[in-house]
Amino acid sequence: MRIAVIADDLTGALDTGVQFRQWGYTVQLTDTPENGTAEVTITNTDTRNKTPGQAYQTTYAVAIKLRDRDIIYKKTDSTLRGNPGPELQALLDATGETQAILTPTYPPTKRRVKDGHLYIAEKPITETEYIHEYRRKTSYIPEILDTETPVHSVKNVASVPKTGITVIDSKTEQDLQRIAAKHTRVMAGSAGLADALCQTLRSPPPVLTVIGSTRTETRRQAELLCERLGAVSIPLNNIKALNHTPQKETMQKAKNALNKGHDVILTSTPTPEVIDQTRAEAKRLNITPQELEARITTALAEATESLLTQSLSGIIITGGATALAVTEKLGTRNIEILDEVQPGVPVLKLDHLPAVTKAGGFGQPDTLIQATQYLKRRHR
Repeated sequence: MRIAVIADDLTGALDTGVQFRQWGYTVQLTDTPENGTAEVTITNTDTRNKTPGQAYQTTYAVAIKLRDRDIIYKKTDSTLRGNPGPELQALLDATGETQAILTPTYPPTKRRVKDGHLYIAEKPITETEYIHEYRRKTSYIPEILDTETPVHSVKNVASVPKTGITVIDSKTEQDLQRIAAKHTRVMAGSAGLADALCQTLRSPPPVLTVIGSTRTETRRQAELLCERLGAVSIPLNNIKALNHTPQKETMQKAKNALNKGHDVILTSTPTPEVIDQTRAEAKRLNITPQELEARITTALAEATESLLTQSLSGIIITGGATALAVTEKLGTRNIEILDEVQPGVPVLKLDHLPAVTKAGGFGQPDTLIQATQYLKRRHR
């Protein structure tokens, strides 16, 4: 598959190109895209500050040279500065395509689209400093684009018409993956949609996250992983773990979710209430805190070993005791340190199994998101 990316400034060209590179594509930024030899050819038209007419003509001239590519991606600024409408129109005219999809949503920077309007966090673009760079003072994306081709605003991918430019509401990475999965030949958006496009093309297997830590930070990170990437959180049955009873129902739920391609979080600490209930039950059974930890981590390790029969991009383990229990259960002989997702969050190979480990109190709110994406991008 050959992909063309057309950007209107250099930094945009590069921040989109790196998305494809992280997924293993060969990427080349060139002034002569027709001669590009990489899987992904990127061209910077340098039209961010040009007039609409100049932007159209320059983009059209580049697109004509790239109209044989399988996918043509118009990189737009995440706040839609510049000339996104004329440039997208140029792509349609040059390729003869009658359909395009656009969404500037970029979750890490809180750019999103709601009811066709562009937001940064909770503010429409008209209430931010970016509006001063707009020719039309509106947050409604069809009005910002102002193209000859009709622009439609829809809530989800199920409502995309067969012709015209369609702006689709989106907020999270999983929203962007649904949009990218349409594989419309002409697509437009920020680096966020480019990353989602790569994931839908590569289709890596899911990631298993195993949580034994009771820290609030880890619990919040898990919640964000579910919200943004659509991970399925499956609680361990802690009462069964305390009584050394097999986790049959839990394991079946986890396997079903993984088989459907969902990332899975297997956790012994889904809520503060569950943590308190587990401690109360351990006390009733005269189980010491040390033995409580040992029984829970043993159950998590046994479950992890069982789930490794599924196709995975890798595993993430949080909590030192949990990590030790899992590596011992797997009989890990060598741990190779490869990289770092964030400070204090290493990427490893447990023999041949890609993994990320994290102390319970470590990391930023998006640490588990970053770790999941890291493992998927490097799966081959």
